[in-house]
Amino acid sequence: MKFVTVGAGPCGLHVSQLLLKQGHEVTILEEHDRVGAPIHCAGLVGKKLVDKFGSRHVINNIDGAHIFLNDTGFFLKRKNVAFVLDRYGFDRSFAIDISIEYDQRVVSVAKDPSGKFHIKTPGSSICADAIIGADGPVSIVRKSLEMKSSIRYFSGCQQRIRTELEDEHMVIVDINRPFFSWAIPEGNGIVRVGAIGSMKGVDAMREKFGIKGEVIDFIQAPIPVGRAELVKDGAFLLGDAAAQTKPTTGGGLYYGLRGAELLAKAVGEGAPERYQKYWNKEFGREIRLGLAARRLYEHISKNDLSLLFSVLMEKKKYIEAEADFEKHSTAIKTFLLNPKTLSVIMRNLKLFLH
Repeated sequence: MKFVTVGAGPCGLHVSQLLLKQGHEVTILEEHDRVGAPIHCAGLVGKKLVDKFGSRHVINNIDGAHIFLNDTGFFLKRKNVAFVLDRYGFDRSFAIDISIEYDQRVVSVAKDPSGKFHIKTPGSSICADAIIGADGPVSIVRKSLEMKSSIRYFSGCQQRIRTELEDEHMVIVDINRPFFSWAIPEGNGIVRVGAIGSMKGVDAMREKFGIKGEVIDFIQAPIPVGRAELVKDGAFLLGDAAAQTKPTTGGGLYYGLRGAELLAKAVGEGAPERYQKYWNKEFGREIRLGLAARRLYEHISKNDLSLLFSVLMEKKKYIEAEADFEKHSTAIKTFLLNPKTLSVIMRNLKLFLH
């Protein structure tokens, strides 16, 4: 079977490697001139990802977070709860021993009556039996093939600053709607300071926590949150193109890589349509709960938000011991069982059940 993978990010490369091992023919189209750039990620990942793909590209380990709402803050501590990645090196590790066609920006995708896909770039046209859209948040594959989606976009901004935090193994998280801001110590005297919204949020984060220093570089990229149709008559979506991100934080690297494995599993069984079923089974509940929590977080009153933050502080020990970096439903369920939280949910039930 001949596949075309649009997008040579880690998710597109991972699924392509798995399909090649199954004996399929795979052509990978990448619009940029190399893998791993530009970087569109904060680079903070959990233990599950590092355990699975190795620690070669880990540049700092994180032992917890200092979390703030307004002027109130508390610590969550767990050794090696997260890791800071060299995303350039990590992404390139998936490109070893695989052929990639660079500078190939896909402009349209169409399917003919025989079931073949025709993928056009400014200088060529490629025919394939199946296509994988791993082409980012504003996927041309998703758009061209009219694959259903309900996706909201948030702007993620981050600066790398030559400075140091008081504790180089603790991140700082400032909960400010609609998302949050962060400071992640990269190590070697560099801190990643970011926010959702605009660079004004980054500036506000730096001012609030006195983070001064030379700006080395910055990134700004859309973060997709929601759902998308993963399978449509031989077309598949993966990673950011499929909104395979955590609704609570926007992180998506683990989700996208796991999605690649589920897609390859379905193809290997000769039933690629099972990809949607496998994804829903593993992540469907997580996404539903995350989206409900996001709606609640975005729209409740300041008083109710402060109340939920107080519950978070009360459950500090439980969260330190039990919370899952990749599956936030663990923490969400803890909230649901708390009488204070239930009162907030009942006042805002339409948001939670939307």
